[in-house]
Amino acid sequence: MPLRVRPFSLTLLLPLLAVAGCDTDSPGSTLDELEGVYAITELYFDPEASGIQDADVAARLDSARTYVELIGSGRVLVRFRFTDESAGDLADADYTATRTTARITARTELDAEIFDRLLLPQSFTLSRVSDDELSGAFSTTADLDAYDPELYAGLTAVPGTLNIRLERED
Repeated sequence: MPLRVRPFSLTLLLPLLAVAGCDTDSPGSTLDELEGVYAITELYFDPEASGIQDADVAARLDSARTYVELIGSGRVLVRFRFTDESAGDLADADYTATRTTARITARTELDAEIFDRLLLPQSFTLSRVSDDELSGAFSTTADLDAYDPELYAGLTAVPGTLNIRLERED
């Protein structure tokens, strides 16, 4: 017996199928919206332990030589230089985005080690505060020795809260 589809059934089924295929918070849907160069306006680590000094990473960055570039293809370049160093660093990462978040992940182990110098975890998620601002505050374990080996010698796994804010420059 052949299958018969009634026109009325199709009228109800087609809109349902169209909506079922939509994901309004789908990754990749907003990469172009986030594309641009961002300044690191806040990067601050607050250790859980009271005897360890907070780390204001942003205050130590040379703002003229520090930026995060989100490229529409999903690639991220993190370029920075500390004010007390003559050379800078460049880390390569990938990002995915939704309407409300951007997730950044270091591409390689070497890139993750460069993230360590900024106290950034290998992968982290930021909230989209506005079209021009991303921010986050999250618990993480930081390698303070990688950030400043003189001040934080031997402190390679310190739990605390990292606060970060990126603001679009262009």
